[in-house]
Amino acid sequence: MNISYSFMRIEDYDEIYKLWESIQGLNLSNADERDNINKYLSRNPKQSFACKLSEKIIGTIMCGNDGRRAFIYHLAVLPEYRRQGIASELVHLAIDMQKQLGIDKCAVFILNDNINGKRFWSGVRFSKVQEAETMARNI
Repeated sequence: MNISYSFMRIEDYDEIYKLWESIQGLNLSNADERDNINKYLSRNPKQSFACKLSEKIIGTIMCGNDGRRAFIYHLAVLPEYRRQGIASELVHLAIDMQKQLGIDKCAVFILNDNINGKRFWSGVRFSKVQEAETMARNI
């Protein structure tokens, strides 16, 4: 297999968005529209990655930081390419970049009913934060 990893590019947005739409349990919102993703990538250069098989995008991870902590969004791998180490490699690339930027902690948001996601993230050494609960507000 001719698998490669590269920085996520806004030029690939349409293909990336189609991938995200195809992933069961990956929730998309207005924050995932092209302009918002372009802003995110611009504010967090070279921190998000895509995995390609030949020229087809088969996986993504969005990662960025606020200067103190990193956050991961939209780790996604097409089902037919799972269990081949692609998601783990995407996480490794994102975490390694954060280390290079001097960030020492990274968080990921997992929906309560995403059992497979919880199992994956535990497997790559993320742990549940017992003392915190996520709260959000639309603005």
